[in-house]
Amino acid sequence: MRINLGDMKPSARSLTGFNGSSESMLGTIHLRVHAHGVPKNVKFPVIDVQAPYNAILGSPWIHAMRAIPSTYHQCVKFPGNDNRIVTLCGDQVASRDLLVAKINNQQ
Repeated sequence: MRINLGDMKPSARSLTGFNGSSESMLGTIHLRVHAHGVPKNVKFPVIDVQAPYNAILGSPWIHAMRAIPSTYHQCVKFPGNDNRIVTLCGDQVASRDLLVAKINNQQ
């Protein structure tokens, strides 16, 4: 993601992945996330693993955004800067294409 690891704070915690494996954290870092023009500072755990994503926006971001996620609809709704409701939707085809491209580039 091209971040400055000098901004990272060390941590001795571990995370359990979706596959049940445990990974030691390198540390935590605060990054500014912009979603439809709404900026929020978010604390992320940093781990050194290959993954099909760069970051997972979890409960702290959802609460900070006052968002309502829907796993069924694969979207999240939250108030925008003008207090209108903004909807961010996932794109399974684009996600799969990016994952396949990443795997092909690693070979």
